[in-house]
Amino acid sequence: ANESTAGGAPPSVSPPPPPSCARVLGAMPELPEVEAMRGLMERHAVGRTIRKVFARESGGGPRDGKFDDKVIGEGVKEPAFVDALLGRRVVAAKRLGKQLWLELGGEGPHLLVHCGMTGSLAVDGVKRFNFESFSVDEAWPPRFTKLQLELGGGSGGSVAKVAFADPRRFGKILLRRDPAGEAPIAELAADPLVAPPALATFVAVLGRSSMPVKSLLLDQGKVVCGVGNWIADEVLHKAGVHPAAPANTLSDRQIAALRDAVLFVVRTAVKVDADAARFPKDWLFHFRWGVGPNSSGVTLPDGSLLAFSEVGGRTTAFVPSRQHMGEKAAADTVGEAATT
Repeated sequence: ANESTAGGAPPSVSPPPPPSCARVLGAMPELPEVEAMRGLMERHAVGRTIRKVFARESGGGPRDGKFDDKVIGEGVKEPAFVDALLGRRVVAAKRLGKQLWLELGGEGPHLLVHCGMTGSLAVDGVKRFNFESFSVDEAWPPRFTKLQLELGGGSGGSVAKVAFADPRRFGKILLRRDPAGEAPIAELAADPLVAPPALATFVAVLGRSSMPVKSLLLDQGKVVCGVGNWIADEVLHKAGVHPAAPANTLSDRQIAALRDAVLFVVRTAVKVDADAARFPKDWLFHFRWGVGPNSSGVTLPDGSLLAFSEVGGRTTAFVPSRQHMGEKAAADTVGEAATT
């Protein structure tokens, strides 16, 4: 029978899986990491029915037993939130940018999850996603769990337990009648994995913006969605573009290289299920952690010096010898000099 555990005892606790089950992803959830979570939900939640909902914090955090209305809903009350999910079948797991949602059968809203800086989905008995800047508790439920779902209907009557944990509480769990047609998903730019924007779109968007190209890449509503800090730096390094270059000073050649790099970095990271240990060994990713804007002396395997600065309020890693400012600006300067 379907059962709400809101206000009652949380679902049973399981022993932690072996430590070797954990693997390291990026610093915080960006497109590849969220796509890995979508795959997790596709394998363990899709086709099952939500039998129990526990919408109070569990796992031993300071808010244990409390409904966290900063993370869950937008003013929705705990009983209404639980009732909206209970007894409904998970039809599909979908993602756009960093937004993930479970499409539910029957009447009612669907479940939207945004991981923020430290949110992560976990399945009991399945290896955890751990990140460079935070880790997910190996016990069940994980520490700082905000929501637990127990899903039945698996082969042989098996049950799957899903949790969303978020220690810093920047994530969101929302209900949406039409996820793709409502904010926040409807406000996103094109997804570089699902529907990459054409080169003409890149040229048009960058051409009308004077903001630093890295800041433009990080804006989820401008040219692409799903790109966060480490992906932006990786993309700009591969494209040979300086992160502080004004977007409208990039030449068509640089913009084409930038688009190619976005697609390459995202597809490569997704192909290895966002497992950082399997990223190409020459990626900046492996050398950027634990540093700040004033760090120095970090070198890549080929001897290139890795520099750090702040662009758009974010710590930025780049290689000055290989990443250049906009070629349009350089060409204009040369043209002006030739006419004087």
